[in-house]
Amino acid sequence: MSVLPAVEVYVMDKPEPIADLSDDERKLLIEGLTALRRERGQAWNLACDAADANGRRRPSLRQFGIDDIKRLARRIGGRNAHTHWLEEYR
Repeated sequence: MSVLPAVEVYVMDKPEPIADLSDDERKLLIEGLTALRRERGQAWNLACDAADANGRRRPSLRQFGIDDIKRLARRIGGRNAHTHWLEEYR
């Protein structure tokens, strides 16, 4: 009979590194996420146009990570706009 070594499990709280961001760092991250959101939105629009032109189903937003980008921006203090994403860039 073999004896298995004891396994210790440590549960640690998740660090919240965004809590230590300065206002300037938050602004920079939000601007970067806004640019990424714009690029991903444009790529999704092009993919939808291609799908429509070829009689195929449009891709989901999930494939482009748009909801994830918006969620992350809200976590670091971005506005929670209920407008179409293109309105943010006018």
